[in-house]
Amino acid sequence: MESRNKRLFRLVIVCFIIVFIFLSVLIFLVYSNNKELEDRIKTLSFKIDDKYDIESIDKEISIYENLDKSIQDKYDEYYSNIALLEDKINRGKSSVKIAYLTFDDGPYDLTYSVLDLLKANDIRATFFVIGKDGVEDRYKRIVDEGHTLANHTYYHNIGGGLYDSADSFIYQVKKLEDYLYDITGYRTSIVRFPGGSPTAGRYKDEIVNKLHEMGYNYVDWTSETGDGSSKKLAEKDTWSWYVDTTRDKNIIVLLMHDYNYSTFNNLQRIIDDLKNRGFIFLPLHNKSCMAK
Repeated sequence: MESRNKRLFRLVIVCFIIVFIFLSVLIFLVYSNNKELEDRIKTLSFKIDDKYDIESIDKEISIYENLDKSIQDKYDEYYSNIALLEDKINRGKSSVKIAYLTFDDGPYDLTYSVLDLLKANDIRATFFVIGKDGVEDRYKRIVDEGHTLANHTYYHNIGGGLYDSADSFIYQVKKLEDYLYDITGYRTSIVRFPGGSPTAGRYKDEIVNKLHEMGYNYVDWTSETGDGSSKKLAEKDTWSWYVDTTRDKNIIVLLMHDYNYSTFNNLQRIIDDLKNRGFIFLPLHNKSCMAK
């Protein structure tokens, strides 16, 4: 009986020792982790106090928040200066000539090649686009490469309701504006009437007033390659249209379509001819004298 009590006593002592060791280790680990955490907090506090000026960070955030406005201000200044140049040209006070190359109804597969050619010549143009699915990359590329993305209504359905009323026209302008903004983050500010502004008939004045209220101006054209008349127009005829309609002009808005190979195959020749005649190439904007 006595031997059994001794064994039980020894067992209790062993258990007590094990529990004591376990608690000691646990307390040590907790203390170590707390000490490490305290050291990290002190280090982080030191970095914040010594290297990271909260006011400076706020200023940087403010700069980024206002970046879009700063960029827009620069664009406005740029386009205002172009408008002043146009005025001098029209008053005979400048020998500079301006060519606004414009492409309607796209984007198309050929748009890639048009953009490549413009890029190779370091030229900015204007694309009056309509609403299409599956060509988002082309809308983005037009904007990314510095061209003007312009509004040509969403559906371009001249005989299918576009000109039923002023509201039917404005609806399509707004629809396309929102569609392009969702894709590119860019809002259009100039529009071209499908078929030209006279096509709006008795609704033209009302439409123009509504466009102005929305911050839009519209742009027709002064010159063309005639490629809208037929996709199979011969290249010699495209060239003849171009020559005949650009004669004796100091500011031209050249209407073309980026689906027509007869125009594309003449495009480098057109660019070279305009350069030789003293023209510079600019993208259209709603401050231009060509925007009404």
